[in-house]
Amino acid sequence: MTYLEMEERKKCCKSIPTNHLITLCEVFDDYKSFCDDLEKLIKSKSSRNLVNKVYHAMQGNLSIVPSKYKDFIEKHKRTIEIMNKYRCLSNLTILSYDAMGNRIRNLDEEYFYQYIQEHKKDIETIKSVVLKIKKLGFINIYFHENLDFTEYEFEYSISPFSNFSFLENIEVNPIHVDSLIRYKTNDSCYCLNLNIYRFENCQKLSEYGRDILLNSLIFDPDRLPNEITIESTIDVIKKLAEDKKVEHQDIKDSVDLSIATIDLTGCFENLNEVYKRIAKLKDNSKLVNILSQMQDTLTQLQSCEKEFENHIIDSYEDITPETIEKAKKLYLDKRNVDD
Repeated sequence: MTYLEMEERKKCCKSIPTNHLITLCEVFDDYKSFCDDLEKLIKSKSSRNLVNKVYHAMQGNLSIVPSKYKDFIEKHKRTIEIMNKYRCLSNLTILSYDAMGNRIRNLDEEYFYQYIQEHKKDIETIKSVVLKIKKLGFINIYFHENLDFTEYEFEYSISPFSNFSFLENIEVNPIHVDSLIRYKTNDSCYCLNLNIYRFENCQKLSEYGRDILLNSLIFDPDRLPNEITIESTIDVIKKLAEDKKVEHQDIKDSVDLSIATIDLTGCFENLNEVYKRIAKLKDNSKLVNILSQMQDTLTQLQSCEKEFENHIIDSYEDITPETIEKAKKLYLDKRNVDD
């Protein structure tokens, strides 16, 4: 999957800042009460934008605070403290209500709050997962329960500026070139989208633009990497590719032999057509005999090439005839581009 393809997948996800989701986990049962009471407090028939005034009262920025605001602040003191702790009070108040005091519909926070409500017994696990995600430097979470990362093939390209994905249970495709590694996952509940940049002989992972896509919020946080480094991501992919080196070389040898045989067959067929067009050579028995011998030799070469291909397929569990055909296509596509 390319970076642009992953960007498309993000559009179908619900997203939420990690701080907001941690806040929802800590506030939990008080969240709905807080929202309901706040909406009653700021409702108005004109665009008075009272939510802004209440927000400043919660922040202690009003010299005169109406008693009903004080009662609200006292009742929800703990919730307000938690929202301030994770710096999301303004987002969950000012940015969540319109000027008339109506709560904005279809907020992603509502979706995640409902999710937590439906998984009350796992709330501590959810919180632990999100805390680790935050620790790893991800600001936002993109979530969709139907995301299946096993459906996609990912790429790691060695270039000055590139992006790549890191998942659990990576399996490297043995068909790769030195500058490009293709890989899949056989099971992963997350996909980390990371950016790498290189300068001189140094390479680093950018701390910016990191995304994490999830198909579950309930899993052991230890399944996530303990840190986001070259060693814990790129080097893991490279090591898996290195482990496939012999397999990759065997596929390459099979493809090279097959393509060379195909090229030779094409040359022979072209030569044969040329001789057929030359009238003075049609009755040359010596030439006809030579062409017949060449055809026999070519048939034997094709048979040997096929035997070698079958030997490679039989030597590895994950190499199939389709694998070889895909490798041939990639080779020919690249050759056509280079030409």
